[in-house]
Amino acid sequence: MNKPGGRRWPFALRAALAMGVPAAIGWLAGDLPAGLMATIGGFTAVYGNDRPFLNRAFHLGAIAIAFALAVMIGVAAGGTAWLIIPVITLIAGAAAFLCSALKVSPPGAYLFTLAVAAGTAMGAEHLAWWHVGTLVFAGGAFAWSLHMVGVIFAPRGPEILALKAAARAVGDFLSAAQTARADAARHQAAVALHMAWTVLVGQQPVRPRPDGTLSRLRMEGRELHMIFAEAINAVAAGEPIPETKIERVAAIAAQGATPQDRTDPHHVPLGRVSGWQALKESARPGAQPFEIGLRVAVASAVSGFVGWMTNIEHSYWITAAAVLMLYQGLDRATMLQRAVQRVGGTLIGTALAGAVLYLHPEGLWFAATIAMLQFIIEMLVLRNYGLAVVFITAIALTIASGGHPVADISHQVWIRALDTILGCAIGIVVFVLLAKRGATRAISQELLRTWGAIDLVSQYLASGDADTVGVRNARRNLQHHTILLLQSFDTAVGSSAKSRTAAEPLWPAVVATQRLAYRLLAAAWQIEAASATGGNTALAEELFGKDGSTRLHASLAAIVRAFHQGVSPPPAPDVPPFLDAEIRLLGNSIVAEGHLD
Repeated sequence: MNKPGGRRWPFALRAALAMGVPAAIGWLAGDLPAGLMATIGGFTAVYGNDRPFLNRAFHLGAIAIAFALAVMIGVAAGGTAWLIIPVITLIAGAAAFLCSALKVSPPGAYLFTLAVAAGTAMGAEHLAWWHVGTLVFAGGAFAWSLHMVGVIFAPRGPEILALKAAARAVGDFLSAAQTARADAARHQAAVALHMAWTVLVGQQPVRPRPDGTLSRLRMEGRELHMIFAEAINAVAAGEPIPETKIERVAAIAAQGATPQDRTDPHHVPLGRVSGWQALKESARPGAQPFEIGLRVAVASAVSGFVGWMTNIEHSYWITAAAVLMLYQGLDRATMLQRAVQRVGGTLIGTALAGAVLYLHPEGLWFAATIAMLQFIIEMLVLRNYGLAVVFITAIALTIASGGHPVADISHQVWIRALDTILGCAIGIVVFVLLAKRGATRAISQELLRTWGAIDLVSQYLASGDADTVGVRNARRNLQHHTILLLQSFDTAVGSSAKSRTAAEPLWPAVVATQRLAYRLLAAAWQIEAASATGGNTALAEELFGKDGSTRLHASLAAIVRAFHQGVSPPPAPDVPPFLDAEIRLLGNSIVAEGHLD
């Protein structure tokens, strides 16, 4: 049983109401199938829980519209048999790519695929496609309103939670800085800080109120970055981390702190990443969102074809299970674990589903059953996915019954089990066949991008510039590529045994590059802090010397040439002293392997 990571019951209650209330309204109006159609829009409730409320309002509005469009397209395509598989494939692949590229949290593309595939299988044949879309959107609008209730009680709740999570991660790094866990803890702290800054800046209006809560939280976030940078510098110098810094981080984590300085609330040390930039980067062949979209599209086409060939009931369940295996971009081991949990939970869940179908709740009891099952699912899904699937199976079969008695319950639960087994098997096969053959090349390319970002940031910093738009974007890109670098390595070692064997020799270069990047980013925070008193130029000259950026550029260029040629680089020339250890470590980590072949 995993830790849920916070209070889960408000989220679970919201999801339960979003599913149960539309079904109840449909029954009260004398049209339960229409109410069940609206529950598809109710899935909007399970998205965007970690976003600030203003950003969440637009995000969930787009989600609700997307659900309505997906179901309308499914209904429209359902009348033409040859269109069904291409439409589902297109929607599933596009949803998987967009959700991965734009960081739409789970269940991401899975529910959009389920919506378009199941759009014509809800017993609402008497409704026109536009009427169906209206019902789904109404369900989404109701879920939207449930989400936004939270703004009344904790208008800055998501921002506070993100900042506290970052503070805990930084605190963990401070305690692990002198241990073997330092590299992993530093990376986790950097990721948490990046996520917090996304919530505090990237998902916020450009100009917040000068004296508002958001400005205070931004200042505390900036302070955490400063402490993180100071800790990295202290570790590099072999010095202990001041106890006052550790206490300050603990105070921020407990949200009992107030900012120790005042900064311009419009000041954004790290530039913003636009949605268009994220899409352009993700559309590159080899990028994870591109690969996820491709795998999901292929799995959807194959599973749709299998369903058509076998003429099995509820064949959209096959597609849903296949997409579930692939839409998150899981590594091989985690995906196999997910498949075991899905199949095992489904087989056990058929007993619970059979009991519910046998009892045949009607009317408001039917709606209450859906709400109760959804509540249990959301309470369990982060703690133990396999256990949650037991109740997912029950709610899926309950909704599929449409509130009508099921004549052959054993047949119905068997179909659910069979569809799930087929879908999971298809997802696994597609993953194996489309596993990134160029996984090692992807690591090499990300190394080169990160080195290029290091070179660009160093040129800015050497001149004492840490605060213009150009350097902000350069710092953001460096931090972004440093995180992507480790992700590309994890993807490679999780793809196959062959990829793992090929990727492992690159691990020393990955670690050395991360250390160099974080050391440079720490210097950026130092120079930025010094700019408040006009000492940034002097500090930059102290750190880099007269031509330090030129010597660092030459050293990086030599490393890049050696890496391209598959040979060991020459001894590193003199570089700025504060980066000397990191550059030498990076040079020693490059082995003659011909990594780009």
